[in-house]
Amino acid sequence: MPRATAAAAPSGAPSAALLLLLGALLLSSCAALPRLDGAEGGAAHHGETQASTAEQTMQAAIRAARPRQSNLPRARSLLQGLLAAEDAESRALHPYARALLEQIQERQRLAGLNERLGQQLEQSAGALKDSEQRNEALQRKLDALAEIERSLAPPVPAAPRTRSQ
Repeated sequence: MPRATAAAAPSGAPSAALLLLLGALLLSSCAALPRLDGAEGGAAHHGETQASTAEQTMQAAIRAARPRQSNLPRARSLLQGLLAAEDAESRALHPYARALLEQIQERQRLAGLNERLGQQLEQSAGALKDSEQRNEALQRKLDALAEIERSLAPPVPAAPRTRSQ
């Protein structure tokens, strides 16, 4: 039900992607729990090994995409490999892989924009500093010119001031 509700609302698209990512996180963490005690004959079945590999790939991609340990190129390549796989277990994870890949691409796009904005900010700060230095130099010149004018001009007589009063 929540899936249909999120798909029906066009403005809910980011939340749908978030739900898919959370589903992928839950799926990968829940799938890993039974394997904590080792492979007890499960590796003998080829299908279970493929599921394990697809899930392990998804888990590795999720770990690589974590914000604090971000290795987005690695996560992206893992997800692209998972999306290229055509076995049933990999196909079951394709929607989650696509959603995570879209988020990774968006994070990379935003990181690039952030870097460009940072460079522009540095350039603007440098231009501002240069402008302030030029402004200070011009003000010193104006002050010097005003001082020269005062020294060259004869003193103004007091009489014209009394007439205007």
